[in-house]
Amino acid sequence: MKSRSIDAVQVLKGFQDSVTCVVASGTSIFAGSVDGSVRRFDVRMGRATADQLHHPITGLAVTRDGLCLLAACTDSTLRLLDVGGGQQLATYTGHVHAAVKMDCCLTPSDAYVVGSSETGEVFYWDLVKAEVIQQFKAHCGVVTSMSMHPDGELLLTSSVDGCVEVWAK
Repeated sequence: MKSRSIDAVQVLKGFQDSVTCVVASGTSIFAGSVDGSVRRFDVRMGRATADQLHHPITGLAVTRDGLCLLAACTDSTLRLLDVGGGQQLATYTGHVHAAVKMDCCLTPSDAYVVGSSETGEVFYWDLVKAEVIQQFKAHCGVVTSMSMHPDGELLLTSSVDGCVEVWAK
């Protein structure tokens, strides 16, 4: 077997601290950092923009249409941002997120925001009303990561308790 060198095609910089999450959508790459910034790199246009949320960001998710970005912040909020202008459209609260890296996601229809808590719970919020519509104890430890199946019928969660769990609608 021949050894092949792998080189980065592009390096995206500008952060003041560790980058904790990254997500791609269309021609954009979004990255969140401990410095509290969300950066959008438009690879087609060669431009970068930054929005400052003033709290470390540990998870990102993009709406299906690519117009909004969801950010999990360590001030116990999930924030929905307008991709084009950076305005904050909604804030989702009720969970505990102060110290640990945790993810967030959206249901395939973008009707609901899904987030986790350091208490081991999973929360569902109505995207528009920003109200908790469901919460349940998922793990005995912090829920660190989650992924929604494309059909919206299954949610996968992982935790510091050493388990991955599959949740059915």
